[in-house]
Amino acid sequence: MHRLNRKNRVEIIVMTVVFVIAAVLVYKTTILTRMMLPRTSTQVEADEDLYYPLTDGDHMEQTFFYPSDELLSAGTRISLNEKTQKKLLKEDKKRNLGTVKVKILDASKKTLMSADYAVSVLADEQNLVASFPGTERGWEKKELTIVLDAAEIHEEVGLKIGYAAGQKDQTSLLVNGQKQDATLNIRTADRQFLYWKLWGLFGAVLVYLLLLGTYLCLAVFRFSPEKVFLFTGSFLAFLYMLLLPPLAVPDEEVHLKQAYSYTNQLMGKGGAKDGTLVMDREDFHAMQMFETTPSLPEYDRIKEGILKSGREQGTIKIPHSDTRAPVVTYFPGIAGILFGRLLGLNGLLVIYLGRICSILFYLFTMYWFIRMMGHAKTAAFLAAVLPMTIQQCCSYSYDSVVIEVAFLYTAMLFSLIYEKQPFKKPQAALYAVFAVILSVCKGGTYLPLILLTLLIPADRFSDPKRKKIFAGCIAALAAAAFLTSALSSVLFVVSPTAEQTAGAYLAGENYGFSGLLSDPVEFILLSVRTLFLSGAAFLENMLGMQLGWLDINLSGIVIYGLLFLLFLSILQVENGCGREGVSVTGRQKLSYLAVILLSAGMVFVSMFISWTPRESMEISGIQGRYFLPLLPLFSKLAYGETITIKKDWSRKIQFAAVCFQCVAIYDILLSLERIL
Repeated sequence: MHRLNRKNRVEIIVMTVVFVIAAVLVYKTTILTRMMLPRTSTQVEADEDLYYPLTDGDHMEQTFFYPSDELLSAGTRISLNEKTQKKLLKEDKKRNLGTVKVKILDASKKTLMSADYAVSVLADEQNLVASFPGTERGWEKKELTIVLDAAEIHEEVGLKIGYAAGQKDQTSLLVNGQKQDATLNIRTADRQFLYWKLWGLFGAVLVYLLLLGTYLCLAVFRFSPEKVFLFTGSFLAFLYMLLLPPLAVPDEEVHLKQAYSYTNQLMGKGGAKDGTLVMDREDFHAMQMFETTPSLPEYDRIKEGILKSGREQGTIKIPHSDTRAPVVTYFPGIAGILFGRLLGLNGLLVIYLGRICSILFYLFTMYWFIRMMGHAKTAAFLAAVLPMTIQQCCSYSYDSVVIEVAFLYTAMLFSLIYEKQPFKKPQAALYAVFAVILSVCKGGTYLPLILLTLLIPADRFSDPKRKKIFAGCIAALAAAAFLTSALSSVLFVVSPTAEQTAGAYLAGENYGFSGLLSDPVEFILLSVRTLFLSGAAFLENMLGMQLGWLDINLSGIVIYGLLFLLFLSILQVENGCGREGVSVTGRQKLSYLAVILLSAGMVFVSMFISWTPRESMEISGIQGRYFLPLLPLFSKLAYGETITIKKDWSRKIQFAAVCFQCVAIYDILLSLERIL
């Protein structure tokens, strides 16, 4: 039975007081200010390419029932030719292009609010709304009517309003007194004070439980780092899933489609071919709910649709580019999508199940990664809870499995090099499996990691000759896996056909493999310039300074704080106190550094060949996350007796990392557009 001692109680009280102060500051600086911002909702979405042109004297009445309690404004969205509008105004600055009057009526046809818009100041895709002076309440399920009157509209401007074919539920459209079988797009706005308060409270409770639970695991129950991670990693993954819904991670849509293609094959429906993919209509429409940059309306759609029962019938063909990545890199996503489709769940649940399976796989693999890292468990814990690690490993991105396998492979390698017990057959089998998977991922970018097999001491084998046999077998397996799986991807980059070149990014205007061979000096110069210009950004983004599509920014305090903790976590404790006595030789450090440089060089080469336009000033397309699988190797470079620490700070370091993650969660909240 674990009891809180006096020190534990004092520390929990201090932590709680600090948290409450921070929560109040967040409420005052973020939640309260955003509660005042209007939230725009689409009550009826216009169909593509369906418009009513507005001409002089037109009168439209669109009746609908408002679904919410609060109302700030209501109206519709217009379209016009801005180039023609500006041209007409340039010819005559005093020219009158017409006026659109907007009124909102209640059920008794009493005018609630009105606004006049001069066509000369309108913009394409602008909302024409009439607003209350403040937010009004009591409008849930009340009938409202949008009235539009057009006067002296200049025909060349092409002013028009989008509409949806057919009358939607509880709507009615009159155009110049004639009833229409259509519905104008309807836009409304509210402030949702209570909505923000509830989400602010919910988020604060989750973050506090994360901090309290981590503290109890570390200071009271004294769990090992891998067990602490199971709690902390689960909480963080859940929070990231709430904040970053599907498609918010770079290239996640194409990876989701690739995983879906594999489930089609498993269900006997055929995979993607001829640049198209067949999706169930239910899943396709669910995928369309997501945006690359999350917004409040998106969260509303998810909240309303997540518990919907049944599935829409039929299929639809959509464009899809084959990633040419092996099926193993999509295993978690495939499992979730397949499970959801077989159970007949709605599209949102199907897509989220794929992500949930990715989270479960992340928790399982990182648990074993931390457990196998021996004396570097704290460094492994930090690597597992980095913002970039969580973002990638909890998504459909194939980086997820690549990172996890690379981490597991490195942990297994370290255990074979630094542990003293005899080499066991299960270890050899797992090591071979990880080596094969690494060989087929990312076009063999991380294949140099296999070279580190040579560092395994001969005394780990019953016979020194067995080491050579083992190393040879691993090399042969890796080479065979690469040639049979990843070689086609490499050839696509190195020597594409004319058809592939025409359909590829830059359409043949990139350097290509011939550019590398004909002018290797240019590659070297661009590599050096890229390192000088963007080297710091690569390091920052490897840890997670820019999440999403590089549009979610974390504070430098978080990133450099975590970097400092990583440095502390790999320092040796004096006299081996609190750590296993491990000696990292100079030869081993040089080997780790050489492999890091080789793999990083392969990243530079691949981006130079396929993503860099000719005459570019630096190599394009390199992302910091590409170097994340190499991070565990850095844990050995600074390990030694030159710089040591007197006490074992591992538990304090782990808790500090979680505190920095709480700041990162706040940063994500600040970056996302009107989130939660």
